Amino acid sequence: MDLPIETTRLRLTELTLTDLADYENLIMIPKISVGAGFNLVSNPKMLGAVARRQVTAPNSFGIRVKGRLVGAILLHEQVGFDYQPDHANLELSYFLHPDWWHKGIMSEALIKLIEELTASKTIKTLNAEVFSSNQASKGVLKKAGFQKKTTLIDPLVSKEKVIYQRALR
Repeated sequence: MDLPIETTRLRLTELTLTDLADYENLIMIPKISVGAGFNLVSNPKMLGAVARRQVTAPNSFGIRVKGRLVGAILLHEQVGFDYQPDHANLELSYFLHPDWWHKGIMSEALIKLIEELTASKTIKTLNAEVFSSNQASKGVLKKAGFQKKTTLIDPLVSKEKVIYQRALR
């Protein structure tokens, strides 16, 4: 996939260590921290290690508006039934600075990324989990063509989640 990916309003780039401070600032925002589960990591050093690992992982994309990092889309390989990484089926997570919520930025970024992933023909499915109460995030996934697969209770926070899936080939 060729990066950066651009639309008229945003730019998707690979995240790098030069983004680490901005990324850490984003994940410390309470609305992001709670929604993405970063609040479950109480040790600041451990949270820093998580941020570093996410920023340097393959398939970690920064969402930039006017050059500023305002969010991220992270793709992780699912673990298959053989307990090995499944390169064709990925887990999707994402977050966006609250100043940019309800403006269509995440939908635009995700739809454009999915177009690129579909063209590459290497990814079979994307899966995403969202808390049932997060109507905006559920709307983003529906706009991007995801279908509801199941509902479950998150064992860490005892809250209902919906699992969505999008086939790419």
